[in-house]
Amino acid sequence: MNEQDLAPYFRTHVDDRRTRRGTQVAATLLQSLATEPDEQRRLQIFSQLDEVLTSVANSAQPPIRAHYDFFAVPFAFFSRLQSGIAHGEAPAENLLPAAPGKALDDIDPVPSTFWRRPDSIPQQDLYHGFGRVGPNWPQGALWEYAGPKLNYGVNPGFEARSGPVKIRVKFGEQRSEAFAARIFWALGYNVDPTDYCEGLKLRYNRRFFREFNLRKEIQTQFRFLGLPLYTMKLQKRRDPFSFIAAAVMTDGRQISGSQLRQELLTDPGKPPEGPVDSFREEVEERVEYLLTVPANVQTRNSALHSIGPWKFGDLRHEAHRELRGAGLLAAWIGWYDSRFHNTRLKVASEDGAPRLYHSFSDLGGGLGRGKGLFSGKSERPNEFLWEFTEPAKVQGKGRMTIPFRITGYRPMEKNPAFEQMTLDDARWMARLIGQLSERQIVECLIGSGFDSAEARLYTEKLISRRDRMVCDLGLAAEIPPLRPFGVNKRLNYDPREQRPVSVRCPISLARNLRNSHAPVVPGWGSEREGERQHFGRQARGIAPKSNVCGNVRN
Repeated sequence: MNEQDLAPYFRTHVDDRRTRRGTQVAATLLQSLATEPDEQRRLQIFSQLDEVLTSVANSAQPPIRAHYDFFAVPFAFFSRLQSGIAHGEAPAENLLPAAPGKALDDIDPVPSTFWRRPDSIPQQDLYHGFGRVGPNWPQGALWEYAGPKLNYGVNPGFEARSGPVKIRVKFGEQRSEAFAARIFWALGYNVDPTDYCEGLKLRYNRRFFREFNLRKEIQTQFRFLGLPLYTMKLQKRRDPFSFIAAAVMTDGRQISGSQLRQELLTDPGKPPEGPVDSFREEVEERVEYLLTVPANVQTRNSALHSIGPWKFGDLRHEAHRELRGAGLLAAWIGWYDSRFHNTRLKVASEDGAPRLYHSFSDLGGGLGRGKGLFSGKSERPNEFLWEFTEPAKVQGKGRMTIPFRITGYRPMEKNPAFEQMTLDDARWMARLIGQLSERQIVECLIGSGFDSAEARLYTEKLISRRDRMVCDLGLAAEIPPLRPFGVNKRLNYDPREQRPVSVRCPISLARNLRNSHAPVVPGWGSEREGERQHFGRQARGIAPKSNVCGNVRN
């Protein structure tokens, strides 16, 4: 079977499975609705039913419009440039009852399937993250290929299994996604635990190469008076061999991915998705295992099952304070890819009843340029701005005051919740962000795989953005700045002369825990104190670019 034969089977299988799951959950909710006498509980069940059915419908919707009429293109482009943030005026609709006199910007939303207030933000371990004492997947294991990546997405990936543990592997946004997931989790949101991985050992399986490009197509068609003019395909085909750092042969040799292609395929000039006999079986028998390039890894929670995406503008989600406030959090770390296909409604069974969770399933796309003509650019420390907010500006008698605003950031597509964020919503989120310490920011960066130079520059920029945000929102008297005298924008870091960035973390219960990008160093961090010291990868330095910023240099 070639790729054209394989694709419909895999995609239909997964889509049907999720649709069936959503239908089963809806049927269960309808049954409980028929026997539930309490009116308040019935309203909650109706709300859950709406969420499930809407999520199932969203699964069938592509991430971009299927076609544009020729005359509508300029208006669509203009609308894209107008997708802003923090233009709301109406207060959030899901706030907890508050004591008389309590400020509107200091009231939490009702705990929901999106968010719950964490017990203690300053005590969270952001090196490991997600309430863990170490990764919940076996590092260094020999993984078995389990299947292709089948959903939408520009970045390729696959699924793998080691014993009972199943993971999703994605090539791209390896570190920014791990960082954003830890930050969102620490502030109370549902996320999929995501880790940076220097590379995986994967047992050879030709399916890895043949199924590498089975992701759903992202394309749109331009039409004139209903007639097709041009079809734009946004899903690039990727060469799977370029994601193999090395192939380890049974005789001990290591060869590159490009060399493996030359030896393995009968016609190296053709893609591996062709006829089955395009692979040389005698070479396959000599491949011990494959080593992938760096990737990010998400573990599969066997208790949670996906139904489909949820949207920021469906079912009055835009009136939720926690989703509005997420706009300020996204702008702080530069997470611009808030498209609805990067979310998931998930379900778990508790005492025989379904419990829903709205999760941020893909937080890649941040820590770089926060906006662009079509999208931003992730993991570009030199393009990550030092500030992203501007304060309200009083222009004098008879002139309108310019409100607080967010600059240098724009989501990839219109986000109704981010747009409807009010000043009160922003101040509420700023109080959560303000609880993160500098130590936690560094932990998060090192735990997400950034090298020491990147960690130094990102730390200063994130602190600069945080302190400026607090000041611009009028909270400086309440939230102390981390840099009272301002950040150092003329960084100079030479890894040959200065120690790498390090953090101290609780000892994992697994005493043999090792991270290839953050090794445990003997003698540093006494185990009797319940700590170990982890270092950022030491690769590059920082040199002053001008009087206003330091740049990571290669």
